[in-house]
Amino acid sequence: MDHENQKAIRSQVGRVMLLATALFFLLLSGALVLRERIPQERLSRIEDLIARGETADARRYIARIDDEALAERYSVRCDYAEAETAFAAGDYAAALEKYANAGSYADAEAKAARCSYLLADALFASGDYDGAAAAFAALGAYEDAPERASECLYQKALAYDSAGAVSEAAELYEQLGLYRDSAERLRLLAVAVTGIEDAEEALTVMRGLSREDREHMLALSRVRDSLPAGVIAVGFYHTVGLLPDGGVVACGDNSFGQCDTAALHDVVAVAAGAYHTVALHSDGSVSAVGRATEGQCATADWRGVVAVAAADYATFGLTRQGTLLCCGVNNYAEPSAWSALRAVAGGSYNLAALRTDGSVWSYPTLKGLDALKGAEVLAVNTGYAVAALADGSVVSTNFDLSAWSDIVALSASGTAILGLDSRGCVSAHFFRSGDALDFSAVTDAVAIAAGGTHFAVVHADGSVSVFGENAHGEAETASWTLKLS
Repeated sequence: MDHENQKAIRSQVGRVMLLATALFFLLLSGALVLRERIPQERLSRIEDLIARGETADARRYIARIDDEALAERYSVRCDYAEAETAFAAGDYAAALEKYANAGSYADAEAKAARCSYLLADALFASGDYDGAAAAFAALGAYEDAPERASECLYQKALAYDSAGAVSEAAELYEQLGLYRDSAERLRLLAVAVTGIEDAEEALTVMRGLSREDREHMLALSRVRDSLPAGVIAVGFYHTVGLLPDGGVVACGDNSFGQCDTAALHDVVAVAAGAYHTVALHSDGSVSAVGRATEGQCATADWRGVVAVAAADYATFGLTRQGTLLCCGVNNYAEPSAWSALRAVAGGSYNLAALRTDGSVWSYPTLKGLDALKGAEVLAVNTGYAVAALADGSVVSTNFDLSAWSDIVALSASGTAILGLDSRGCVSAHFFRSGDALDFSAVTDAVAIAAGGTHFAVVHADGSVSVFGENAHGEAETASWTLKLS
């Protein structure tokens, strides 16, 4: 090969190598450009998918990102987007989880708090006051969360109160302090439980009671409040009953017209003395029929009376102002000046009244009245008074009745004391064993009346049983159905 050909071949090889080198660098440059361009397109794709809410597809692309920090940032954005979708759909639990995952991104923390608030509100609406209270409390000072936490406890206290769970309600009202009317409700509850009208004193007493004692006392209070009042009365030899229509029936001795009750209408309570019958009308006026020799029937001008009682030869009316109207055999100047009364009882020649502070006054004055402090039920007769306390125990100025329990009504005579318990059974304390009668068969009593020789019991169906003598027809009550409400 000549020199010229070799030179041409070398030149051609050089050109090929130069071209190959140029091509190599061109391909390398293209690869580098392509490598840079593919991640940018992927990130743009992720951005677009997140913007459209297609976070599941976005997460597949995110999984291909080698940069962990960048992948985490996009994952957080997906969490936020998914939280927004769940929030818009009302799925606050799912939204809360996603906002929490998003951490401090954008306003995720604020929206997580909003989700927690709405979830607490939903618990409140469903009646889950415990769960709602805990959820609102966990929010700290967020919006009105502290107020809402208190409202949860208040509503729970109201529910306990309505259900008769005294201790639970009292504890919550006390915990709530001055929130809304919690303090006042606590005082009212204390008055209801203890029977003490002075709210502060009642509160002091109630705080010293066990949970069981509180519930027991309130249960007795509810029984007392449910019993019919003033529906049965007995005199020496006659029996009087109040009918559902406001009429009055009577049977027995009528020598003084004490059983002439057919003309009495619109009556809400009855009482009986030795030989007279007393009727309280719904308008607060009082009628009396029968023996009037001692002035016991002089009630024509009485007004504003809310309860009546009678002694053998006297009549008493308790006014809505808490004062006393009296007429009959004794000079009642002193009792007529009494005030702040809430109940009155009469028997034989005695009068007793229960004051709003829980104390008891009597006329003539009896010894040992301090023992009756806190009485809920009161009865009186010659020389003694007897009372049932809020816990159902019975105290007397003269007799030991400590064996009685759960007593909700009392009646006293010169022969015996009768007690009605919360189960509808009758206890009896006779002063002479020869006068004793057996009431053990009675299990459904709602009212009682003790006389000298006969005793009346009103049953839960309104019928009346009379125990003792029937010499004057005072036990002829078989056809009676009395008022029970």
